Amino acid sequence: MRRFMPAFAILALPGLALAAPQCPSVADTPARPAAVAVPQVGGQPQPRPIPAAEIARSPALSRIASQGASVFDIGRPEDQHGLRAVYARNGDHFRVFYITPDGGAEIGGVMWDASGHNLTRDEVAPIRGTIPTVVLHGQGSSRSEPGAAASPATVNPVGRLSAASFGLYGRRDAPRVYMVVDPLCPYSTRALQTLQPYVDAGRLQLAIVPISINDYENHGASTPAAVAMLSAAPDGMVPVWRRIMAQGHAPADGAVSETAEAALTLNLDAAHAIGVRGTPTIIWSGRDGAPHEEAGLPDDVDGFVAGLAS
Repeated sequence: MRRFMPAFAILALPGLALAAPQCPSVADTPARPAAVAVPQVGGQPQPRPIPAAEIARSPALSRIASQGASVFDIGRPEDQHGLRAVYARNGDHFRVFYITPDGGAEIGGVMWDASGHNLTRDEVAPIRGTIPTVVLHGQGSSRSEPGAAASPATVNPVGRLSAASFGLYGRRDAPRVYMVVDPLCPYSTRALQTLQPYVDAGRLQLAIVPISINDYENHGASTPAAVAMLSAAPDGMVPVWRRIMAQGHAPADGAVSETAEAALTLNLDAAHAIGVRGTPTIIWSGRDGAPHEEAGLPDDVDGFVAGLAS
């Protein structure tokens, strides 16, 4: 059994946007998906460029490609319950879509199996630079997952974010986890919801680092939302974020501090420096004091929290 759940916004920081996903609109009697020949190397399916004529026959593919994205087949439809997995790239931006059997609608997101394993990550792993997960083992040494986009080895991500502007949420004596977020990124809000019970239990403290990368999807609403968060005191940042979640934009009655825009610029600089490629990205110190960086939440959140330094 597979299911779709948001995990992290697999989008780079600056650059051109891909077509935004839309809710599926499946025909009453959808046609069976066409067989897709995906070449394999070492048993691992490799991306296949989708020809222009084939794109033109699918409204969903046409929408994705209309913004200048290159589109590729990944995975196998028989492994996706009849859905067609498509990798779309536009410059430094990339995204995975699952196309409905009639070719009329696309679902942008991440597919998980019943055990909580991230299937989409497996599908994009053969594509160089698409897995932005790096675990740093001490200064100047790193180990990346296959296909990972490496963070600069000379930058300690925990140290770099400790100098950024962030809000604190949770007990001060709990292990601190930095979370780089776009306030209007649905994957960031889901991450906060997922970690809420652990914060309430005193098992971790979140240091929320607001940035803005989703302006192209929400007509420029992410930047004022991030500025609103950065205008709040550190312990008031999450309450402001909750208002933003509820309203879908920055509070109209919120006062903007004189330093908030500069703080946002510095946070974006910090995100670039440590190699952040999407939101949320989490940064923490392990029990051995070594810094760790991961895009999205780990598949095993319980294990992750248990392994935090105390």
